Amino acid sequence: MEPTVDRPAPQVTVTDIRTLLDSSAELPVLYINYGPGDGGTEAELDVWAAGLVYQADIVLTRATALDQLGEEPNSETIAAFLPKVQKAVDQMISVRGM
Repeated sequence: MEPTVDRPAPQVTVTDIRTLLDSSAELPVLYINYGPGDGGTEAELDVWAAGLVYQADIVLTRATALDQLGEEPNSETIAAFLPKVQKAVDQMISVRGM
């Protein structure tokens, strides 16, 4: 099921990417948090340590973001990167069937 108006995929923002890049977590990742329990229907983006996140929910690792964006990306560079990350989020939501 594709994201719909009723259940849109979470929108990736510059703030999400900045939070990932600035995180002090060990091996931080941007992931989709589906809410409480296995049947969660409210999806949102969050940053946490990779070892504490279900692998299939990981959208982007800090290492990959740094490879794509460089060590100190400006807001314009991050904004240009957002559509690529958003596409991954949309696909992950579709596979999950939300």
